[in-house]
Amino acid sequence: MPERFKKHSNPFTTLNSIMKSIRPLLGIALAFLAATALADSKVTTVIDGRQIPKDLTKLTFSDKTVTLTFSDNSTEIADMSLVSITIDHSSQSAITEVIADPKKATGVYNLKGQYLGESPKNLQSGFYIVNGEKIYVK
Repeated sequence: MPERFKKHSNPFTTLNSIMKSIRPLLGIALAFLAATALADSKVTTVIDGRQIPKDLTKLTFSDKTVTLTFSDNSTEIADMSLVSITIDHSSQSAITEVIADPKKATGVYNLKGQYLGESPKNLQSGFYIVNGEKIYVK
């Protein structure tokens, strides 16, 4: 028997300590998935076979339980083994059309994008954007 298992009389104690060490990683992974979920993605939350018809916003882990917080600020506490969360990205979500404003930019701007006025007269030497084109003033 490996040495790390000999110091525990109950093998579930070792499993519990492993779960405690990876629980933060699970939370980070879920946060990442939630952050990358697109507007058209569907999140399904199931607790003990019962689908919850609310938007899940937060998970808090404590020992063997998880507290689920929803967008209406309600919470449910359940055993972790009874909770299932599915994020479905199968629906399409993309930019399908870009409509550009044909209006040409007017005025004088420095390279930081700061508006300097309507005319390039009396500008110090340097690069400027005048009516949407880069120019150099001597």
